[in-house]
Amino acid sequence: MKLGYMTNAFGPLTGDGGGVTSMKDVGYVTMCDDEDAISKIAARGYQYIEIFEGNIRAYKDNPGKFLDICRKYGVSFLGVYAGCHFIYEDALEDELYKLKEVTSIASQLGARHIVLGGGSIHGSGIKEEDYPRLAKGIDQAAEIISEYGLIPSYHPHLGSLAEKPDQIHKLFSLTDISFCPDIAHLAAGGSDALQMIKQYYDRIKYVHLKDLNSAGEFVPLGKGCINLEEIISYLKDKGYEGDWLVEIDGYSGDPCEACETSYEYLKGKLL
Repeated sequence: MKLGYMTNAFGPLTGDGGGVTSMKDVGYVTMCDDEDAISKIAARGYQYIEIFEGNIRAYKDNPGKFLDICRKYGVSFLGVYAGCHFIYEDALEDELYKLKEVTSIASQLGARHIVLGGGSIHGSGIKEEDYPRLAKGIDQAAEIISEYGLIPSYHPHLGSLAEKPDQIHKLFSLTDISFCPDIAHLAAGGSDALQMIKQYYDRIKYVHLKDLNSAGEFVPLGKGCINLEEIISYLKDKGYEGDWLVEIDGYSGDPCEACETSYEYLKGKLL
């Protein structure tokens, strides 16, 4: 069992600038100094990190630089989060090109997981044919990721085709990709997170731990209204042997405080 922390708490979220005119370059980026974020995460006790696709692509021509940063602070690379549209058939080739590049870099750096999140929504709304298109893209992406020896998972996300419970069930009926439950995203999308985990337990190899307060803000673990302890206990009692990631993005407070508070919350539960 590995426990990591996501660097996206340490800067605003944006997209790769090259993606404005090139689909093969579009991706999530955290506007932060990667070394500064990693040093702060390590100082709070975490030994693993996850990072966005755009941040890791910055090391394409110098992967040793990223490894040197990780070694300096005694952390290892756990995973990459990558966004996907996958409903635009003409663009799928370029999206998969990007994903293959991300996965190649991640495999060189010793990562274990590639997490896919997304499924675009048209300006005119969701079309029924978007679900099989998304599933097709996910399956092709999973094949690429698996060829590099990494674990592909899908992360239902707010603002995507798989936000609400019925949407998640619909998508998962069309693909057998592993399920990365983000506890707060599930709750905010209207799911009973524990019930969703019970239903798809056999597909879970990676869990994103996140709390949510009554105002809908992502907050440090134990500071929201989600019964995280019940979820953690269920997974442990079932013999879950996969990995865990703490992700407190979008928090209005101090990111270092969120990181430390969440670590303290997990003592006696996962630590």
